[in-house]
Amino acid sequence: MHMKLLKTIVLLLILALPVQTQQRLYLKAYTDSTEYTIGDRVDLHIEVRTEISIDSIAPMLSDSLGSFEVLHVQRNDSEFFWTVYLSTTDSGRVVVPPIPFRYFVNTDSTPHVAYTNPFYLTFRPVLVNPHGDIKDIKPPLSAPLEFEDVLPYLIVLVVIALSISVWYYFKKKSYSQHSHEEMRINIPPHKEALAALRQLEEKKLWQQGFVKEYYSEVTTILRIFFEKRWSILALESTTDEILHQMKRIPEALLVWGDLEWCLRTADLVKFAKYIPSPEENERILQHAYAIVRIMAPKEQQPTEPHPVIEEVSHGR
Repeated sequence: MHMKLLKTIVLLLILALPVQTQQRLYLKAYTDSTEYTIGDRVDLHIEVRTEISIDSIAPMLSDSLGSFEVLHVQRNDSEFFWTVYLSTTDSGRVVVPPIPFRYFVNTDSTPHVAYTNPFYLTFRPVLVNPHGDIKDIKPPLSAPLEFEDVLPYLIVLVVIALSISVWYYFKKKSYSQHSHEEMRINIPPHKEALAALRQLEEKKLWQQGFVKEYYSEVTTILRIFFEKRWSILALESTTDEILHQMKRIPEALLVWGDLEWCLRTADLVKFAKYIPSPEENERILQHAYAIVRIMAPKEQQPTEPHPVIEEVSHGR
């Protein structure tokens, strides 16, 4: 029994020395104190000193280390230095076992393993005053909050926010388009054409020298009116094609002379460099007003009963 105890003490003394590998790698483990209270966090510091060129090195740790629970492992990237945060519920003398480190040498692809030195820590139980107030035990320590811990939640929030934004954008766009369509549907073609002619008149294009643009806008307003009023192809048709389609429309025959003059005069101005007189500039706009008004649908007027005239016979 004494012999076994002696062997254990000798082994611990050997392991307590800084670990030196055959390739001159030194690992030293130590804590800020040797005595703790049960539930305290233990900051285990590990220093690595080496006289060789190391490609990479890292501790081989799991969730537990002997009687300790591994809370978190932190490395200082600028130096070979680690801090392992531990916690235990054991009391008395508790051994911190060696921690294996795997490393690679630049000149060798074979992995190597080195160990830290083991040592003992003393943990005192929590002193309870039997005459004092009863308080809750100290809650277990939690690992420090890292950015990686909250990153998944941030991604979910961003995806939800983008989804809501896209849904709101398309809903607003659809509502706006629907409102504009209803507005366009509710405006009769002849009223839309008359409003466009009034806006054109207010621009005073030909008075400013834009004669060609003026005649082009007049005929465009008429063509749009023809398409919406009778569903004929007018915007992409020539003057002869438009007149051919309009022959079957009784209302067009009422203004046939004015209609043909407007379209053919505009062709001369736009394509033959014809220079119209100021009277012709005024005339084409007045003809356009008359064409739209005459070809507009007739509004139903309420029928009123004819007054009854009573005949009075006069006695002679």
